[in-house]
Amino acid sequence: MDQTKLRILSAAAKLFDIHGYKGTSVRHIAKEAQVNSALISYHFHGKQGVLETLTASYFETLFRHVEELVETQRDATSYQQLAQMVHLYVSFQTEHAAITRLIQRELSVESMLAREVLTLYISRWKHGLSHVIECGIASGDFLSVSVDRVVLALGSLMNYPFLQPQMVRQVYDLEPSDEEFVLWLEASAMSYLEACLLPKDSQDYPPMNEYTKGLYNK
Repeated sequence: MDQTKLRILSAAAKLFDIHGYKGTSVRHIAKEAQVNSALISYHFHGKQGVLETLTASYFETLFRHVEELVETQRDATSYQQLAQMVHLYVSFQTEHAAITRLIQRELSVESMLAREVLTLYISRWKHGLSHVIECGIASGDFLSVSVDRVVLALGSLMNYPFLQPQMVRQVYDLEPSDEEFVLWLEASAMSYLEACLLPKDSQDYPPMNEYTKGLYNK
């Protein structure tokens, strides 16, 4: 992708995050990117095209990382695969917090784009996690559970701090971008999964660490 397109996408991501999609105009994007407005129409066919490109690039990059992870984890246990996948999702969302927040906001509004994202990407995200859990259940490593409900709760746990960072900061006095918070969030997700999926005598059941301790000591 050429530098002009990248500048437009970077400027749009910044402005969409600050002002929202509806509150950002093509003129604002062009000014932030220091390009002529006509170039946005030329490259992306308008503001909607910019949003669609940002969304597609985000998920295609994420799923490329997931595919690479799956290839390297073929001999790992279901628990190890699940832990690595949770780590990847939390890390990716942290690294791309503005786009994560933008996409989650857009998904809350009924639109053609939201329907396409749910069909093309969110279903694929759900399938990746569900498949690992289902394989763990089939092998006897995991307890028999409602996979859809476990994945739904897991997604809520991992997404919420990125969707509502101001609430996390102002109500809970926590900073979602801090490394310690990210480690705690990942540990919280795994603690939830361990409680749902692992028999108490499982050898995969990990000892409590400083971040999982934070679930109970504060």
